[in-house]
Amino acid sequence: MKMEIRNSRYRQYELSNGLVVALQSTPTQTIAAKLRVNYGSVHEREGEEGIAHFLEHCLVTGGSEEINPVQADEIRSSFGMFNASTNIGRTSFFGLMLREDIKKWINYISNHVFAPRFDCKRVDGERKRVLREIADDKSDFMHSVNLEFNRLFFRGHPKEMSVLGKEEIVRNADLKEIMTFHLRGYHPNNMDLILVGGLPKNIEELVEQGFGAQPKGKNTRIEFPLLSPLLKKIILHRSATERFNTENPEESSAQIFLAYLGPVDVHEDRYAVVAMNQVLGGDTSSLLFQNMGLKKGLAYQITPFYKGNYNAGVLEIMANVPAKRLRESIEAIFEEIEKMKSQRVDSKVIERIKRIVKYHLAYDCESNGRHVSVINSRLDKKLTPEQFMEGWDRVTPLRVQEVANKYLPNKHNGKYLLYIRDPLQK
Repeated sequence: MKMEIRNSRYRQYELSNGLVVALQSTPTQTIAAKLRVNYGSVHEREGEEGIAHFLEHCLVTGGSEEINPVQADEIRSSFGMFNASTNIGRTSFFGLMLREDIKKWINYISNHVFAPRFDCKRVDGERKRVLREIADDKSDFMHSVNLEFNRLFFRGHPKEMSVLGKEEIVRNADLKEIMTFHLRGYHPNNMDLILVGGLPKNIEELVEQGFGAQPKGKNTRIEFPLLSPLLKKIILHRSATERFNTENPEESSAQIFLAYLGPVDVHEDRYAVVAMNQVLGGDTSSLLFQNMGLKKGLAYQITPFYKGNYNAGVLEIMANVPAKRLRESIEAIFEEIEKMKSQRVDSKVIERIKRIVKYHLAYDCESNGRHVSVINSRLDKKLTPEQFMEGWDRVTPLRVQEVANKYLPNKHNGKYLLYIRDPLQK
């Protein structure tokens, strides 16, 4: 399964102030850019819950010392795309643009992250938007579900945190508090700059001009704690009245979330675990689709998920099933889990899955925007595309069966969280 990776024009280096720079030249007329600030909601202190996300909003639209908010609006709208996001460990700013606009983007983003204006009018406007975002989230019926699920599964791990934070904190935060939080973490030695596309010959000079003069600050890059094992089986059966089928109550659908611990995303097991999930429920030939979908009519779609970021490995199976047939549906899921443990997967199935992986990696390496995700893996996991493919080369039917027995839970004595949302439950 050897594959040529077009990565010869990749370069990674570090400025004297600690900014990590990753450059990938491609023969295109566009550029995908991303500035990752390793500073997020996990860095909030007590009484700051929600400030990291609020700050992101202020930095995007509030202007800088050199660029007023109106000018900032005009510049942002001249790019193909500009956006930002905050999660527990990182705030990211990303854009898509024509290659001739890269100097403008670098100037814009460096001004806004290092020397924000904190225009009072814009800050108050973003405060209203963030409060609306929090209110929208709390108005969603899944809000309370996610809170309870995360509390029971992550048990104090940072992944339990809500990035949106607390309304009262956002509502009452003054400029001094926002600026103080900004000054603690927005330093070049806490940042990674990724540029992919038709980069100009003087790109390193442009990067130096935009970022090189910024001084180092306290390092906020942290190692997240390892998620501790579940100690017992937890089954929750909750009412979900909004899922009641008023036209045909007998056909009301319940939701099932079955979650259990998996490997972290730098663990060797991750490749075989992804293959296991594909065999279990990844496509129309999977065990769950064939049995629960085509044979028994218990689910239109049933999907396994895997995430291993921030040192917290999570495996989950999610399905909508007939509320009247809940017990049968749960039994059917565990039946297929036991098959994964006891039956060796056909080698042809594994080769087909590897081919899908090969396609997706090739696709990632042919798109500027997707190539950024490849570089993310290189920076976060020290994983090159070649090493990624080598990991997949080691996946065999035996390895898949081994990880199935290692991670998939037994229905009776396994350690897992089964969360049921039932429209027929009083």
